[in-house]
Amino acid sequence: MNRATAASVIAGAVLAVACRPTGPTVPGPQRAAPRAAESRRGENWPIQAEEAERLFADAPMELVAYKPLAVGVAGAYKAEVVFPPSKRRIEVKWKTAPPGNFDSWNNNPRKEIASYAVQQWFLDPKDYVVPTIALRCVPVTAFQRFDPKAAPSIKDTQCVLGTISLWLDDVEVPKTLYDPVRFARDRWYAYHFSNFNVFGYLVEHRDGRAGNILEPEERDDPRRVYSVDNGISFGGLVYNFLVTNWDVIRVPAIRREVVERLRAVDRKKLDALGTLVELAADGKGGMRPVQGGAPIDRDLGVRITKDRVQMGLTRAEIDAVEHRLKDLLKRVDDGTQPVF
Repeated sequence: MNRATAASVIAGAVLAVACRPTGPTVPGPQRAAPRAAESRRGENWPIQAEEAERLFADAPMELVAYKPLAVGVAGAYKAEVVFPPSKRRIEVKWKTAPPGNFDSWNNNPRKEIASYAVQQWFLDPKDYVVPTIALRCVPVTAFQRFDPKAAPSIKDTQCVLGTISLWLDDVEVPKTLYDPVRFARDRWYAYHFSNFNVFGYLVEHRDGRAGNILEPEERDDPRRVYSVDNGISFGGLVYNFLVTNWDVIRVPAIRREVVERLRAVDRKKLDALGTLVELAADGKGGMRPVQGGAPIDRDLGVRITKDRVQMGLTRAEIDAVEHRLKDLLKRVDDGTQPVF
């Protein structure tokens, strides 16, 4: 090798080192990241998440179909709702809020809604893990067409409080939820499964039983992962300890882009979890969604007054999310949490 060639090789090596991404990393899966067109495959939403958020937030809604599910323990129903005047008809999952303070160990509307909010910190709508969800109070007369025993949820109202979330089509319980060999060789699979694991870690999801985590049917490969029951999260003494839970990072590496987006989560974003939804009496026996105000009591997750229902995470729950977030970023920075 002559002097000029040697100098060229050395310069190239120096440039390669200088341009190498900083921070811990692992060898990336061999398959290329999904292209924009390919990333639309496997979507199982009946409508796009952005449109669902707009409709679910406060658009007038009518319940037109309602039937219990054959599985599950939290009282979920498959329902259909119509949004006039567009007459948009959408299949949804309905869960009536538990009686009393609407805050049970398993059926927990505020934690379901908080889970949806946390994923928005680091995922685009096309990559959401949790289906769009909202709190609504539906006229009791609509329910009595399907269940004559239906009764109002809140004193001095004539409506039933519960959550609606997008119904997922063409999904199934995975035979094997996590395949480490596939994670190592298939970037598409690693892309989505690491998203799911980061989500589960941040919300401290502790109910990983079959049926709570779904994936598209076999014919719709490449696969995504959906978390459809998130009531047992954000701490709590009772949880499902008989199954593999995703409140810890189990994958060998997480996405660098996700990490950088999580760095932008400040205390203002965290405190926004304090009020996630608020309903106000409409003077006609109903409760309508309104702009949420400051938490009435930061130490309570559900705050009920004579004319308001407000839900969010408690101060302690928000502090716990912040701790988990900071710990994850610290592990990335000190090299104990690899990224790709």
